[in-house]
Amino acid sequence: PPAPPSNLECCRPCDQTDCSVIKCIWDPNPHPGAPTIYSLHWKPENAEDEHVTNGSSSGGLIHRENFVSHENLRVWVQARNEFGSVNSQEIVIHTQHIIKPPPPTVSGHQDPLEIYWSSICGELQLSVGLCDVRYRTKDHQNWIQYVYNLSSSFAVMEPQPNIVYEFQVRCRCDSSLISDWSPSHRIKSAESAPVGEVDAWWDCRQLLSSFDCFLNWKNLSDSQARGCILGYEVTFFYNNDTVQQMNVSTDDPSSLFLYDKMKWRLNLPLKDMSSVSVSAYNALGATKASPLPMPTSGKQANEPTIYLDMNEQNLTVSWNLPSKFFDSVKQYVVQYKECQPGNSFDWIKVDKNQTTAFFRGAFKRYTSYQVSLFAVSNFNEVSQLAAARGYSVQGVPSRVPSFGTSHFSGTGVTLFWEPVPSSNQKGVILYYQIGLNTQK
Repeated sequence: PPAPPSNLECCRPCDQTDCSVIKCIWDPNPHPGAPTIYSLHWKPENAEDEHVTNGSSSGGLIHRENFVSHENLRVWVQARNEFGSVNSQEIVIHTQHIIKPPPPTVSGHQDPLEIYWSSICGELQLSVGLCDVRYRTKDHQNWIQYVYNLSSSFAVMEPQPNIVYEFQVRCRCDSSLISDWSPSHRIKSAESAPVGEVDAWWDCRQLLSSFDCFLNWKNLSDSQARGCILGYEVTFFYNNDTVQQMNVSTDDPSSLFLYDKMKWRLNLPLKDMSSVSVSAYNALGATKASPLPMPTSGKQANEPTIYLDMNEQNLTVSWNLPSKFFDSVKQYVVQYKECQPGNSFDWIKVDKNQTTAFFRGAFKRYTSYQVSLFAVSNFNEVSQLAAARGYSVQGVPSRVPSFGTSHFSGTGVTLFWEPVPSSNQKGVILYYQIGLNTQK
């Protein structure tokens, strides 16, 4: 015979006007080798009149004409196959206490961030009970907050600005079961002035040459932007003490600027410049200007060696410095760029106590990347500390373009060759090998 059904439970789900049926569900445990028929049985608690209806394998209905309101019912499920029958454990339900109202209707407004809801308890001639609220932001898959035992409204105190909040509400009527969660109601919180600083950095095509440095900066994060960024204010400070300002609109930027949805780039080398500053603004305010001095040239004492761990998805950069070097450093900047002409360029700013930086990206195979470590001093001076080249995947280099001899004599010969171009090296060239054939 089959195993007894388990976890039997019943409720009276309601629509907008009434709660006409009792719905029961259970976990079937059929015998794998024999078809099993399930039937739902019930009778008033103090009577012997038994009712029965055939259900599906996991649920059945008791229609309104077959039960009386405000009474106790004894309910059980029977499973039957060709080898016999077995009953589930019996439960006792009160037909009024298992009413399950539909989810409430939710509305709300942005400022202050608050929601309201209404239930149909009154239409069901029941007293209004308490409700639960849960909400989350678009960045969270899981619900970040639950609030219980509310009446008809809920407000988020100090919400994150310009973030979409998703709310759901469930309610119970007096002495009823609690409803399912309502459909999600989404509200975008009000904007606020941006905070923090714009992350700006240089891309210098020639090592520490101010004439070949291009200004780049990244979008503010959502938590920093706190609204729709309308543009950027860029201020240029020249060596002759003159100052120039430029406004960059995010809707209609000048052709001098390149934008890849993540970073901005002024596609014009800056000359005779001491520093720049960049600030972002929205309709309610602006960030403070972030100063960025031009890099300075010159060798540094105690120059570190940087170490690269690189594959096609990740780049980890590490370095070692003497502890006394930290005293004059405010932060480090680690950057990588594609050695051949290309758009692959990024940077990370890290705390002075940190000796590792991590990049996630799509690094091309057989392509050389220049990785550089910079220090920003407490006096806001930028200097390069070290550089190294790395490959995500290495391959066999191409043949030497040309090879020849000169000054050939009976006692010696001078050999010369053209190095493999960097675009064809496909990896770190360890050495060149020369073969000698002495015959004839």
